[in-house]
Amino acid sequence: MNKRAKQRLLGVTALIIIAVGGLIFYTSQGSGAGAYKKTVAEVATDSTLVGQQVQVSGPVIAGTWIPGAKPLVFEIKDQDSTGDTTLRVIWDGPVPSAFGDGTVAIVKGIVGEDRSLTASSLITQCPSKYASATGALTVTDLLGKKAEVQDKFVKLTGYIVSGSIQGADASERFSISTESGSGDVVAVSFGGALPAGMEDGSKVVIGGKLGTDGVFAADEVSLDEAAQ
Repeated sequence: MNKRAKQRLLGVTALIIIAVGGLIFYTSQGSGAGAYKKTVAEVATDSTLVGQQVQVSGPVIAGTWIPGAKPLVFEIKDQDSTGDTTLRVIWDGPVPSAFGDGTVAIVKGIVGEDRSLTASSLITQCPSKYASATGALTVTDLLGKKAEVQDKFVKLTGYIVSGSIQGADASERFSISTESGSGDVVAVSFGGALPAGMEDGSKVVIGGKLGTDGVFAADEVSLDEAAQ
């Protein structure tokens, strides 16, 4: 190998090393350009982050957001945190269908003077949740016993009606039917986090009460463990 070829090889090798090093640094700082991964506590205490773009994640705190509000304003805390430190997030984009109380929100945006975060992106993550349908009523059973079970807590099972899943800000979050793709149908309201993997046709087990308006107000929603 002549001298010129060696110099060219050294130059290419140096460029590769620089590029790989830059990629590692970029990845370690966050999923977006210039977005540093920080905790809620760090954003609350580090004044140097004001005006900076950061990525923060944590569960949505119940009662901190108003369904249908534009922009959507909510608060998150650090995962498994027992303290009172929270982060106020302002989001003016589409609300993910999985958003709700307890949903882990991954947000990226600019930290304001008041330590709130004006988000440029919002991604939600929900844990898988399973329950047994043993002893649960079907939608047909529920509607047949309407007067008897109205406003009483019951366990209900059924299949997600195709195209019915809406965001947490919708008055009717989804609908379920007795049979997959057919049968009696009831609309369900729910402000919490939907279990990961819930989609059209999924068999679910929910707990709640049937209201006088015919909408089932759910307190909990799980996938049927036997259907997995």
